[in-house]
Amino acid sequence: MKWVPIKPPFAYYKRTVLTKAAKVAGFIYQIGEYEGLRKSSKEVPVGKIKSYEMRKKLKYLKACLRKYRKLTGYGRGITAVQAGIPERFSVIYTPKALLTIINPKVTKKSLKLLKYPEICMSANPIIAPTIRPSWIELEYYDENGKLQYWNKKDNTKRGKMLNRVFQHEIDHMEGIINIDRVKSPKDLILECDPNFYKNAEFEEI
Repeated sequence: MKWVPIKPPFAYYKRTVLTKAAKVAGFIYQIGEYEGLRKSSKEVPVGKIKSYEMRKKLKYLKACLRKYRKLTGYGRGITAVQAGIPERFSVIYTPKALLTIINPKVTKKSLKLLKYPEICMSANPIIAPTIRPSWIELEYYDENGKLQYWNKKDNTKRGKMLNRVFQHEIDHMEGIINIDRVKSPKDLILECDPNFYKNAEFEEI
């Protein structure tokens, strides 16, 4: 039998993934190009949360998330440092509205651990199977400077995902990327299979 090369699968999908990554390169920082991604971000002084400057930063970060979602079709949250602002605040996408969390502090976490393959805007298109507590409780300030609490332990896939997004974004404030949390570099893969996330499930550890 004559030898013929076996070409990699999903070539068109992989080109699509890399094209999306290129489209957001002008407003999302990637690992290796901005040292702030690897440093702990500064707390926002509570007295300045309602300041004009802070409102401009929040407006910009929200615009970044909306633009990212429009260009890629996904994006669950963004932290200020990913847009070049080394301060402790994030914007989280929920079906009802964008949720702002400022100076969040985790007060309690589940003992049950779940593994799920995550993608990060700042390490795109790497998929990192990341282990995290199934839920957390936290306190944070909203954009009106009021202290708020999160303690939802929703066991649905959406609830698990939202708890995970909080943890992912808080990690960014500490200079931690999801790829840092994998057990082995061999676990990292590139997004290349269009059916990958259709079959992805939370795995209890």
